[in-house]
Amino acid sequence: MSAANSNAAARKADKSPFWDRFKAWWNGHELTAAEIRKFAVPATHEVRYEGPNLEWETARLRLVQELWGEGFCDPGGMEHILNMIKFFGLDPSMSVLDLGAGLGGASRTMSEKFGVWVSGLEASKDLAEAGMALSVMAGMGKKAAISHFDPETFEHKAKSIDCIFSKEFLYTIADKPAFLKTVENVMKPRGQLLFTDYVLASSADRSVAYEKWLELEPVQPHVWSVQDYKEALTTLHLDIRVAEDITNQFHATVTQAWARYIKELQTRGSVPEDAAVLVEEVELWARRVQAIESGNLQIFRIHALKRDTERLMSSW
Repeated sequence: MSAANSNAAARKADKSPFWDRFKAWWNGHELTAAEIRKFAVPATHEVRYEGPNLEWETARLRLVQELWGEGFCDPGGMEHILNMIKFFGLDPSMSVLDLGAGLGGASRTMSEKFGVWVSGLEASKDLAEAGMALSVMAGMGKKAAISHFDPETFEHKAKSIDCIFSKEFLYTIADKPAFLKTVENVMKPRGQLLFTDYVLASSADRSVAYEKWLELEPVQPHVWSVQDYKEALTTLHLDIRVAEDITNQFHATVTQAWARYIKELQTRGSVPEDAAVLVEEVELWARRVQAIESGNLQIFRIHALKRDTERLMSSW
């Protein structure tokens, strides 16, 4: 065999199919730097807003919307949002605040389906700008506006909002007591708070998978247990109506979405144009899934109602 043919054969043997390595990676196989370089270049997990002419639609934003649905950057999609907010009983007279709004998919869903005015607040400036661009494109720039905010300095008009919604966001807040106090102050009497969040399971032992998740999340997690949330909300005179473990549902949503995406890649017969983005996204979700499967990390849905303390005091 000639040297040229030998080198070609070696290169061919070195390249297993992309999706085979992808599946192995998802199932816990640690890829080496050399393996990653076979189909990717270095990338960061930053979601960058890249300017006018739809250039906000980066490779990462295209990928997350292919995974989770148009206008969404995390698991769920429109039907999931509609199922969640049934607790609210929304009507056009009500106002909603969406904390951690991402690309605004939930905000636009609530506004479009129920005619409510929604203010979406997002901690990532780039995601907020992209989310607002999507709202404007949908003709909902006012009724489902997405704005950037700093959770550490969060302020809003007191007693102005009927319903506050949040989806897998509060775990990123370092000073949760202060943040939740602001949330309670924003709510009208008899106002509602509905959120889902990553929570710490009661097990005292912390798995390697959980510790790795803590270490490598793009935003440092500050994880509470369900009991921590219950105590904090009760202190703020919020009555907890629902505290539901939705871990299995969340896990199924994530794994099914990735399985569908892998199948679509196989059908296309080609590696994504910017494979580095896919490399990073699958790393992120593999770590999250492994932390969940370790038993240390759960996802809960909590619905709470603000007591009408003014009415109670007036009846004394």
